Amino acid sequence: MRTNPICGRSFPSAGFLLVAGLVFVARAVALSGAEPAAADFYVSPEGSDQWSGTLPQPKPDGKDGPFATPDRARDAVRQLRAEQTLRRPVTVMLREGVYRREAPLVFGPDDSGTPESPVIYQSYPGERAVISGGRPITGWKPGPAGVWTVELPDVKSGAAVFRQLFVNDQRRRRPRWPRQGTLTAAGAPRIDTTGWVGNLPADNDQWSKRAIQFRPGDLRPEWTNLDDVEVVLLQFWMEARLRIQRIDADKNVALFTGGSWRPLTWSWGYYVDNVYEAFDAPGTWYLDRKQGLLSYRPAPGEEIDKLQIVAPVAEQLVRLEGQADAGRWVRHVVLRGLGFAHTNWTLPAEGCAYIQAELPPPAAIHADGAAQCRIEDCELNHLGAWGIELRRGCRDNAIVRCTIRDTANGGIKIGQPENCQRDVDETRGTLVADNRVLDAGQDFLGSSGIWIGQSGGNTVCHNEIAGPLMWGISVGWNWSYFPLNRARDNLIEQNHVHHVGTGILGAHAGIYALGTSPGTVIRNNHIHHVFHAEHWRGAGEGIILDNGCCGILVENNVVHDAVAGGFGTNFNCFGNLILNNIFAYGKEYQLTVYGDAPSGRPQPKGELFARNIVLFREGPLIKEKDWPAFTTLWDYNLYWREGGEPLRFMKYSFDEWKAKGLDEHSLVADPLFVDPDNGDFSLKPESPAWKLGFQPIDLSRVGPRE
Repeated sequence: MRTNPICGRSFPSAGFLLVAGLVFVARAVALSGAEPAAADFYVSPEGSDQWSGTLPQPKPDGKDGPFATPDRARDAVRQLRAEQTLRRPVTVMLREGVYRREAPLVFGPDDSGTPESPVIYQSYPGERAVISGGRPITGWKPGPAGVWTVELPDVKSGAAVFRQLFVNDQRRRRPRWPRQGTLTAAGAPRIDTTGWVGNLPADNDQWSKRAIQFRPGDLRPEWTNLDDVEVVLLQFWMEARLRIQRIDADKNVALFTGGSWRPLTWSWGYYVDNVYEAFDAPGTWYLDRKQGLLSYRPAPGEEIDKLQIVAPVAEQLVRLEGQADAGRWVRHVVLRGLGFAHTNWTLPAEGCAYIQAELPPPAAIHADGAAQCRIEDCELNHLGAWGIELRRGCRDNAIVRCTIRDTANGGIKIGQPENCQRDVDETRGTLVADNRVLDAGQDFLGSSGIWIGQSGGNTVCHNEIAGPLMWGISVGWNWSYFPLNRARDNLIEQNHVHHVGTGILGAHAGIYALGTSPGTVIRNNHIHHVFHAEHWRGAGEGIILDNGCCGILVENNVVHDAVAGGFGTNFNCFGNLILNNIFAYGKEYQLTVYGDAPSGRPQPKGELFARNIVLFREGPLIKEKDWPAFTTLWDYNLYWREGGEPLRFMKYSFDEWKAKGLDEHSLVADPLFVDPDNGDFSLKPESPAWKLGFQPIDLSRVGPRE
């Protein structure tokens, strides 16, 4: 076992060290200006799959040169490994250009490398190869009112459909109703099994999840292509994207093809996506599937013949398909320095309304049964769903130095929501380091930048996460203490999570934990500017330990400017340690113990909250006015409200609070930070925090290492 000296995690695979060394050597060669090392095979947009693939560019006589597709190079590597025993890396270099795909590039167990001979697919030095699931849209014709159109026969035939469009490397939106703001449901309709909704179960629960009473004129049965319209209900920590089955304009009732997991009135509003009658905003587009007609209204200054317009086709770009239960993993495959772009995902007939984290849509790069593989220095842009997913039976893989930008869902998924019964099915031991997940969650706003489900032993360190996400990092997937969670021994450290929740749904937390998770550590993270939705108070916190959390250490984090405060924990938690953190400048409050309060006789919460500094200038210190139980341990903390206003601990004075056995050695005093208004939370030598045993927190190494 060797220890990663920066992320503090041990890894069993020697292949990690070898490939890391190869990266260093390759970069050193590139910087020195020397000739790049020869590859085993080359791929080029100018190549041919009939050639040998052993030359970086075509011969002048046109008789040999690189391959045209990565698939042909994969097959050549497979043949090479079958014929020879190799003790060196096998490298495939892709020349600069766009490699368009309608289906993913698939690697199986027979495409594996070994620790001393990994198989590396990378861009040619100094170039960037992009694997794209999109197709350029050309042949535009002018139409009325400045709209340009193009006929797409495969759309009309039903062979193709897409929900995203990218113009000059930017995501463009479909027409929206209302054009700004949201609509409000008038309530849940009464059950009426005698009318046109008679096929719906006569069940209040089902009815309330599949139908709404709307205000007159908000939804209209005469809308063009009503079955392509999407109603987006903004619920708490998730959204329901639903398709319309029928609208009754007389009773103002809408029935959807599928439902949400809670009543649709459990919402503060909704809007309608893809309404042709609202197609008047510059930079928007509309796809009429029945007519096979794509329309685009250019933004100011855009000339249609100078635009690169791409519609996604492929849902996924790469799949690693191992068989962990049979001991046939995909091993030691490296994707390095490649671009991935333009994936598709269409809304199912029943819509999409997942309980939390928007998990059902697929990822551009997907793995089952992958071991000791790496995705490094890659760029993933303009995706119709998630970026990278290591789902089932994946072990000791690494995702490092990648940039994931402009995704419809989140960035990275590790593990499954299901608590797998066999150890071999658990994904574990993943290193997620030095990545940037930016502007993710563009369509499905309840997504996470990095999500860890039923998976343990992972390290998430030195990442930067920002954008319209519900959570920057989410770890754990169990709503109670039992059944026991596989999410244990996860290390979340040195991450920079900032400006999350910038979309209409807002954010729940910068870093979020859920369920029993012994050995999990959340430390030395910098979290700031966490926002919530205007109508959803009680969200937008820095760190949350939610229902069932147990055995988690939260230490040495700096959290500031989170709307709903720096730290929150559920009543249904115990055995967690919250030590030596700085929580500063919450807007609405600073701390909260919320949620699933124990019923009957109060149960001991049993957490330790000690040696923390809480600084604020507005709102109460603690959200609640009282707790059902005080059997928790708070002490050696430092509290200060700027302006000198007397501090209240809920409805209690400091002395009354101490009389309950809390904060007996704590202080109410100015912590004397150097320059907190400008983000410098280092302490002056005379700070009273030193007397309480507070230890300095170093933020200089937070975020991706260049």
